[in-house]
Amino acid sequence: MSKAYGSEGQGLSNRQANYALAAFLLAYVLSFVDRQILSLMVDPIRRDLDISDLQMGLLQGMAFALLYAILGVPVGLLADRWPRKWIITVGVAFWSAATALCGLASNYPMLFAARMAVGMGEATLSPSAHSFLSDAYPRHKLARAMAIYTLGITIGGGLALMIGGAVIDLIGARETVSLGMFGTMRSWQASFLIVASPGIIVAVLVALVREPPRGRNQTPAMIAMGHQPKAADIGLRAMFGHFARNPKVFASIYVSSCLLGVMGYGMTAWYPSLLIRNFGLSPGEAGRYLGFIFLILGSAGTVSGGLLSERMALRGRQDANLRVVALAAAGTAIPATLAPLMPSQWSVLLMFAPACFFFNSYFGCSVAALQLATPPRMRATNSALFLLANALIGLTAGSAIIPLLDSLFFGGSGNIALPLASVAAIASTTAAVIAFAGCRTYGELATAQAA
Repeated sequence: MSKAYGSEGQGLSNRQANYALAAFLLAYVLSFVDRQILSLMVDPIRRDLDISDLQMGLLQGMAFALLYAILGVPVGLLADRWPRKWIITVGVAFWSAATALCGLASNYPMLFAARMAVGMGEATLSPSAHSFLSDAYPRHKLARAMAIYTLGITIGGGLALMIGGAVIDLIGARETVSLGMFGTMRSWQASFLIVASPGIIVAVLVALVREPPRGRNQTPAMIAMGHQPKAADIGLRAMFGHFARNPKVFASIYVSSCLLGVMGYGMTAWYPSLLIRNFGLSPGEAGRYLGFIFLILGSAGTVSGGLLSERMALRGRQDANLRVVALAAAGTAIPATLAPLMPSQWSVLLMFAPACFFFNSYFGCSVAALQLATPPRMRATNSALFLLANALIGLTAGSAIIPLLDSLFFGGSGNIALPLASVAAIASTTAAVIAFAGCRTYGELATAQAA
């Protein structure tokens, strides 16, 4: 059993920490399945609810992101005070119920409201999990743990595309489906109910996690600077004071991540429609191909980013986490820009594969950089602010900007290839420049705090 690191209980053993990581990963996978299933059902929902591409973009982005972003900060403040596992347990049950409500929606306002509720529930997960994992693992293993947790994005996103596409193809040939006590409904409505069903099992698994003491990665430098792990050192005022002392560090982490989020959420939301509209694939085919790439190469990229950061850190690179973010953005730029412009479905997928690998290597390192630059009693709050920025800018803009650019600059034809390429080129190159520019300052802060 490892040594205790605070006054809230005994430290976690490796087995307990790894069980918690596995449970949170499973919850994150479920969250992305419930979040991303909508991207495969764009055209059936548009047809049945008589809505536009822009309304669909708002449904994928703003509807989810609004409460996800707004509630993230109060959830973070709560997670800096209360047991994090119970916050996550309640959240998993809530968003699973909200996903089921999406399947019961019969008009656009009802579906919009249900998507807002999904965002409300999912707001509980990452701020609490990031803080929890920062107390469960030592500094040199944190990037790997965060990368494994971040696998939920690629595994969940890939499964949402693959399983969701298969379900839609299986039941989509019929206009309506009978689901017993739920009665007769549209095939896309039934898909929501099916993917919501594992939520109660995941909630129980999270409830069995053991809560660790806070402050494991508290350093002597943090204590000398007055950042002892105590309840008084919590809150937005303290958090913004920490930002003000290190503006370049946090600007480089936040801005680079938000720009990459705009690109990534745009790709996730609209690549299925690109393949369906431009090359005549069925939702099942589009989901199978994209999901396989996302699941295999996206997951490989996520793990590779964490391992590269860990290796660089062990060799004395204190800026390792942010440097990997910069390298990931630079590696993404060319394939992500070219992929939507390719002339066939196979060439699109061939270019999408390396873009998916490089893109997914950044997020775990970005979160690890943020956590290690933040005092322990502020970590959940800072994580919530980070996710708020990514949701408001990345998720909302990424989902809506593709149809908006098509309408404003590309004739509103519904061919979203040029908007996808434009966003990828601008966002990835700018993110790379900003992250590289912040590496030296971040390394200096990391060196001081590790002293």
